[in-house]
Amino acid sequence: MEQDAKQRLLVLLQQLKLTDDSYLPFFEEGELTRLTIHKGQRLWRFAITVPNILPYSVYELIQLRMHETFSHIANIHVTFEARNQAYTTELIHQYWQTVVANTAGITSFLQERLVMHLPKVEGNKLMITCREEAECVMLQKKYEPLLNDSFAMCGFPRMKIDFMVSDDTTDIEALEQERLALEQERQALEEEASARIAKHLDERKQHSEEETFTGPIQIGRPIKDEPTPMDLIIEDEKWVTIEGAVFDIELRELRSGKKILQMKMTDYTNSFLVKKFTNGAEEDAMLASIKKGMWVKVAGPAITDDYSHELVIMARAIMEVAHEPRQDTAPHKRVELHLHTQMSQMDAVTPVGDLVAQAAKWGHNAIAVTDHAVVQAFPDAYAAGKKNGIKVIYGLEANLVDDGVQIVYNETHRLVEEDTYVVFDVETTGLSSTYDTIIELAAIKIKDGEEIGRFERFCNPHHPLSAITTELTGITDAMVQNAPEVEDVIREFHTFIGDAVTVAHNASFDMGFLYAAYRKYDIATTKHPTIDTLELSRMLYPTLKSHRLNTLCKRFNIELTQHHRAIYDTEATVQLFLHLINDAMKEKEIRYLDDFNEHIVSSEAYKRARPSHCTILAQNEVGLKNLFKLVSIAHTETFYRVPRLRRSTIEKFREGLIIGSGCDKGEVFEAAMQRSLEEAEDAAKFYDYLEVHPPAVYSQLIDGGIVHSYDNLHDIIRKIVRIGKKLDKPVVATGNVHYLNEEDAKYRQILVGSQGGANPLNRQKLPQVHFRTTNEMLEAFDFLTPTDAEAIVVTNTQKIADSIEEVKPIKDDLYTPKIEGSDEEVTKLTYEMARAIYGEILPDIVTARIEKELKSILGHGFGVIYLISAKLVKKSLADGYLVGSRGSVGSSLVATFMEITEVNPLPPHYICPNCQHSYFFTDGSVSSGYDLPNKDCEKCGTPYKKDGQDIPFETFLGFKGDKVPDIDLSATRC
Repeated sequence: MEQDAKQRLLVLLQQLKLTDDSYLPFFEEGELTRLTIHKGQRLWRFAITVPNILPYSVYELIQLRMHETFSHIANIHVTFEARNQAYTTELIHQYWQTVVANTAGITSFLQERLVMHLPKVEGNKLMITCREEAECVMLQKKYEPLLNDSFAMCGFPRMKIDFMVSDDTTDIEALEQERLALEQERQALEEEASARIAKHLDERKQHSEEETFTGPIQIGRPIKDEPTPMDLIIEDEKWVTIEGAVFDIELRELRSGKKILQMKMTDYTNSFLVKKFTNGAEEDAMLASIKKGMWVKVAGPAITDDYSHELVIMARAIMEVAHEPRQDTAPHKRVELHLHTQMSQMDAVTPVGDLVAQAAKWGHNAIAVTDHAVVQAFPDAYAAGKKNGIKVIYGLEANLVDDGVQIVYNETHRLVEEDTYVVFDVETTGLSSTYDTIIELAAIKIKDGEEIGRFERFCNPHHPLSAITTELTGITDAMVQNAPEVEDVIREFHTFIGDAVTVAHNASFDMGFLYAAYRKYDIATTKHPTIDTLELSRMLYPTLKSHRLNTLCKRFNIELTQHHRAIYDTEATVQLFLHLINDAMKEKEIRYLDDFNEHIVSSEAYKRARPSHCTILAQNEVGLKNLFKLVSIAHTETFYRVPRLRRSTIEKFREGLIIGSGCDKGEVFEAAMQRSLEEAEDAAKFYDYLEVHPPAVYSQLIDGGIVHSYDNLHDIIRKIVRIGKKLDKPVVATGNVHYLNEEDAKYRQILVGSQGGANPLNRQKLPQVHFRTTNEMLEAFDFLTPTDAEAIVVTNTQKIADSIEEVKPIKDDLYTPKIEGSDEEVTKLTYEMARAIYGEILPDIVTARIEKELKSILGHGFGVIYLISAKLVKKSLADGYLVGSRGSVGSSLVATFMEITEVNPLPPHYICPNCQHSYFFTDGSVSSGYDLPNKDCEKCGTPYKKDGQDIPFETFLGFKGDKVPDIDLSATRC
C-alpha cells in the first residue's frame, strides 16, 4: 500500500514535469496519500506527504503546475503533510502571504492588514503586531485557529499564534522593511516560476499542445443551488448564491502580486459587488474572459466590506450561465402601434433607437412612435428605421377635448325662473354604472327657491362594501344591509322627479347610474332635462382653478357637513345651484333652459373640458403634414396645462391620418368601463380603430378600486372587441410601451417619483408597460377566443401597418424661403461692393474668387440665405444696433462684399482707398494683411489700407461648396 502511494506520487510528478534532479530530492520517500474526487462539485482534493516542509518556490511551482494540468477537468485543492515539520523564520515569512490568502472567511481588508505585519517567530510561537486593541481581540478569537489550519495545509505544525498591540514605530518600521525585502524575494521566486511555466508553455505550443481558454467559465465547484434574488440579501450570510448580468468588471494586481477581481452584477432586483482573489494563471485567464453583459452565477459568503462598508459577495465559485434574451417565436408577428420614447416628457425612459432595433431583432416589420403630444423622436426614429430595415410609423398620443361641454342635457324651452328642480346625488360602490351599484340616493325638490320635497334612501348592494367605499363615503355595511332594493328605490325616485328638471354636480356620473338603473329595471325610456352645476360653474367662473363641490362651497360660504354623503352633498348643491342660477340670469341674461348651451361654444371652452387620450398616426405625406399642423396648434392655440386638440380641429386636418381610441384615459375605454354599451358605441364612432391593452397595463385601475377585478377588466375588453365587430372597426392590442424590458420599470419609477405630487402617476402603482413580444401579447389575451386574440394582436395590427405608407419626416432637400430675384440681387450687391473697393476693373484674383463662390452659393440655392442675412444686418445697423459675425462665415468673400461680415478672406494685400491700386501677397510670406508694414500707394502716395486674412472659401461651404451656410450673427441690445 505504501509502495502504491509512492508510485502514485511519482506518476503525478511526471505529469507535472517535475522529475528533474532539481525537484525530486524534495519528494524523496514522499507519498500521494489520498486523492478524493467530488464529482458533484467538480473538485479533486490531493493530499501529499513530503519529507520536509517544501521550499516556498517549490510549493508555489507545484500549485501552479497542478492547476495548469488539471483545471480543465476539475478544481484542484492540494494539501501537504511534512514528516519533519521543522521550520525557520525565513520559511514562515515566505509562506505568510499565501497562508493569509488561503485562510477561510478572512476579509480583503484584514488580509491586507495581516500581510503588512510579518510574524515574529519565538520557538513554537508566532507573534503578530497590531495597531489597535479591538483588532487584536478579534483576530485572536476568530482567526487564530483559521490561520493554523492554513499553515497545516502547507505542511507546518500547529503553532501558538498571539496578537499584540505595538506602538513602537521602530518595530513596525523594521517589520515593514523585512516585509518589503521578503516581497521582493517572493516576486523573484514567482518570476522564476513564471519563466519556467512560460518555457513549458512554449514547448507545448511547439508540439501543438497549447490549450487556450474558450469557456464556458467555471471557477470553483459547479453551482447547483438556485440563486437568491439580490434584493433579499440584506445582511451578512455564510453562503449565498446569486445570478445576474455583469455591468462592470475590473481585474487588478495588488501590491502583493496577487490579483483581485471586482465585478458588479445585477439581477434587476438589486446589484452587488463581487470580489475574488485569483489563484493561478489559469484562473486569471478565466476571470479575464468575463465581459460586460455576460450572465454568471456566483456562490460565496456575503460580508460587510471593511473598505466600502457595504455588503459584498466574496466569490468562492463563479460559473457562466446561459441567459437567452426574450425571443419572439410566433410564426406571425405583431406590430406595436402605441409606443413612447424618452421624448415623452418625464414619463418614458428608452431611446427610440433601442426600441426600433429590438422590434427588428424580433422580426417585426413595423413599429409606431406615439409620444405624448410631441414629435421630437421622429428624426432618430427615421434613422433607426433605415439602419434596421424596419418601417417606422409616425404618430403621437394627443389630448382630445370636445369643442364645448354641455351644461344642460336634453334641453327644452322652459322658463328657468318658473321651473321645478330636483337636485340629487348618488353614492355608489364604484365608478362604473355597469359593474357598480347605487348605495345611497338623496334629492331635494325646489321651486321658487324654496324646498318643497325631500327624498333620502339607502339601497342594499347585497355584498360587503369595500374599505375604499366606506372610507370615502362613511357608509358602512350596517347602514345598507337591511335597506330597500335598488329597484324599489329607483322606481320611487322616478315618481318623485315627475316632470321636474334634474340637477347634479358632475351630472354625467349621477345620470349615468340613474339611466343604467332605468334600463336594468325597464322603468322608463324618457330622458330628464338636466343641469350640470359643474359645467355651469366652469362657464360662469372660468378663472377658478378648481370647480369641485367642496371647493365651490368654501368659496361661496356654503356649509358642507360631510362630503361624499348623498344627503349632505345634495343640501350643499341646492345652495350652490341657487347661487349659480342667480348669477347666470344676471350676468348671462339666461331666461330659458335652452339658453345655457349657447355659451358652451366659446374660444375658451377647450380649457373647461377634461382631455381624453387618443392615438394619431400619419398614413402618408399629407397625413404627416397635417400631424405637424396639429402639434403646432396644440402647443400654441389650445395649450392649457397640456397641449390640447379640439375634436373639430382633428376633423379639419383628418386627411391622411388614422385615429385610434388610446389608452385607459381614452373615451372609448372609459365609456366601456363606466357607461352603457350604447354610449361606448357612440364614442367609438369617431375613431378609425379601437385599442385595448394587456390586462396588466390596466392594473392601476384595479389597485385604485375603479375596476373591481380582472374578471371585470376582461369583460370590458370583450365589450370593446364586440363594439369593433359591430361597427366594423379593427380592434388592436397595443402595449402602451414606456420602456424596453420588464426590469426597466425601476428607471421609470425613479423618473416619475422624482416629480412628487405634481405627477398623478405617483398616486398609484405603475403598471407593466414594457415592449412585449407577439407570444407575450397573445398570452396576455388568453381570456379571449384564440381567433379574437390572433385578430387583435397580429391580424389587425398588420392590417393597419400595411395601410400606412413609408414617409420621411426629415426631407433631404433644402427648403429655403422664396424671395423673387434673390440670386440676381446677391450678384448685384457683391459686384457693386467689389468695384467700390477694388475699382471698376477688378483684379483677377478678386474676380476668380467671386465667381467661384457665387457658383456654389447660387448653384445650391443658398443665395436667399445670404440675402436675408444681409438685409438683417442692414436693418439692425440702421436701427442703431451693432452687428458682428461669428464663425466660418468670415471665409466667404461674397459675405464680406454683402456686409454680412467684416472679415476679408482674400490673401494679404495692400489696397489704396484713393486710386484703388492693389498689391496681393500670394506666396505665403505673409499670413495676415494686418501684419504688413505701413506703406504709401506707389501710384498716388495715399497710405495703403492693409487687409486680407488668406482664408479659403472651403472653410465655410466645404470642398464641394454644398454645405448649408451657417451664418452666425451677434447683435447688441439696448
